[in-house]
Amino acid sequence: MMGLKTSYYKNMLISLKRGGYKGVLSKAKPLFYLAIFKGIEEGWIMGNKIKYDKQIEKVYLEFYKMYDPQSKPAPFFKPFYHSTGESFYDIHWKEGKIPEHKWHTPSGKFLIDHCEYAYFDDGLWELLQDPESREELRNTIINHYLR
Repeated sequence: MMGLKTSYYKNMLISLKRGGYKGVLSKAKPLFYLAIFKGIEEGWIMGNKIKYDKQIEKVYLEFYKMYDPQSKPAPFFKPFYHSTGESFYDIHWKEGKIPEHKWHTPSGKFLIDHCEYAYFDDGLWELLQDPESREELRNTIINHYLR
């Protein structure tokens, strides 16, 4: 059963909706997910609560330097927020729903002020608790987007 679930999420991860600039697709979401996977692995992301904080942003930027050193990193708030376009990721807002804002993409400050945490759907979260499955999903992202 774990194999079928892994295949399902691998397909989801290779079908990410990604923005781009001048014909080049962004690597922000794949790098963001790698940062989350590392946080789970190292134990500073727990309970399926992905906080908008400096620790995950730092890892995200380190992955940008490692995998896309020629590009200017997309601001961290963009993949954090725009990942809500994926069916396996959402944000839990402090007010219970996204507060009204004037921007298409909320700023980092807006997210700090209004986002309690982001989270994966239960199936993906459960899969990411298994080191072998997490590594398989990590390799899927690296091989599809970053090689």
